[in-house]
Amino acid sequence: MSRSHQAAVLYAALGAVHVAGAVAHGDLVDDLTKPLLMPLLALYAVAAHRERGARVSRRLLLSLAFAWAGDVTLQIGGTVALIAGMLLFAVAYGIYAVEFIRTGAFRLRRRWLHLTGYAAVAAGALAWLWPGLSERGVAWPMAGYAGLMAVMAASATSWGWRVGAGGGLLLASDALIGVGLAETVDLPGRAALVMATYLLGQALVVAGWAARAPRREPARPASRPADLASA
Repeated sequence: MSRSHQAAVLYAALGAVHVAGAVAHGDLVDDLTKPLLMPLLALYAVAAHRERGARVSRRLLLSLAFAWAGDVTLQIGGTVALIAGMLLFAVAYGIYAVEFIRTGAFRLRRRWLHLTGYAAVAAGALAWLWPGLSERGVAWPMAGYAGLMAVMAASATSWGWRVGAGGGLLLASDALIGVGLAETVDLPGRAALVMATYLLGQALVVAGWAARAPRREPARPASRPADLASA
């Protein structure tokens, strides 16, 4: 088994334990497993790129680092930690969006339907959750964050189905967080759904990113003088 497969298996196993802990409301499991998830995914990214003979993108690792910081910050709890965590995730997903657009693969004329669809979903969710979010004092920060997520998810579709699905799942995960903050509806298993969609979304984006890395062919050995003479 390659190192990238080993890292992927560890990430999937630890992620399953974490989600199971969320179902059982196990705070200790959450505290122990959450800080390890993004580092494992970064390890997979490095290994997958090396196996293709490519150098892992610093922007990808930087995004995962900000996501890790956001994970740890949200574990503190409270409104201040929530706002700080949102800012950290905004940077992480902003890096994704800039990279998706920077590559030139994203064309508004071709992707306007995706952008319109995601913007409509984000606007509809905000309108529904607005009263509850206003009571928590996070309505306007969430509005700006939702706009960023809509752009990220729409631009992710330009990198193929895998990254596109990952971007959509990350948007869904944050929407579920908004449902919990607004307390508009009691959704059973919401915490587990938040983490399941988040972990799968990140994995799909990172795997798709690694798959786009150009594979380098091994260099051919230089011909020896004796070989040239016999030619």
